[in-house]
Amino acid sequence: MKLRNNTSRILFLILTFIVFKTNAQENKHLKLEGIVKFNSTLLPDINILNKATSLGTSSNLNGTFTIYAKEGDSLLFSSLIYINRIIKISKTHLKSKKVIVYLEPDFNQLDEIMLDKKILLNSINIAVTKGTILDNDKIINNKAPNARNLTDPNAHAGGLNPIALFMMLTKKARLRRKKKKAEIEKLEQQKREFPNFIRNLYKDAFYIEWLQIPNDKINLFLDYCEGNGLNEFYNKDEIIIKNFLVKQAKKFNSINN
Repeated sequence: MKLRNNTSRILFLILTFIVFKTNAQENKHLKLEGIVKFNSTLLPDINILNKATSLGTSSNLNGTFTIYAKEGDSLLFSSLIYINRIIKISKTHLKSKKVIVYLEPDFNQLDEIMLDKKILLNSINIAVTKGTILDNDKIINNKAPNARNLTDPNAHAGGLNPIALFMMLTKKARLRRKKKKAEIEKLEQQKREFPNFIRNLYKDAFYIEWLQIPNDKINLFLDYCEGNGLNEFYNKDEIIIKNFLVKQAKKFNSINN
């Protein structure tokens, strides 16, 4: 009996270890290789952000990138000239350790850019007079960023987040797009509410006496007008609106009589 209890205890410990190890592997961030394309064109300088870890990277000249992620993480692909896209990491991605993403251009996202007149020269290919002082750009003296600090959630990267910098630089363009979207939605709402506005603007006497529409068919008449383009007159002069209603009333009455 004692031997059987010891065997059961050992089996329980083994199963617990297997379950723990499996869960640990599932929750571990794996290194994924990725490619960003538009049709067959490889896209450089695309920003990639793991929204779960707030760490990111960008695609190189060949459109490739590496990033750490686990199942269920969402990767945000963003650019000034391409439509943002979010990819959710699945078991298939983790198994192949590859992510292939296709983006579509968004020509409305271009923002105004001020270009400095400073010209950078390749000192290897130019000849200058001895003693000439060349402007040494600070960017040239900086070390290349540590890629692991930008992509590995276990590296505890510090300093300025490149994604935060990107969001700050594109804030103006995003606010302009948001304002334009709000204006479009406002116009669409005005169109939808225009038939009710017309119904309340003109009293029953106008429809009955001027348009010869029976009182019990006024709403039906306005539905008929809406089907023939009444909503598109939301910003027209009153004379144009009334002429439209008169023409539609003649057609409506000929159908219903």
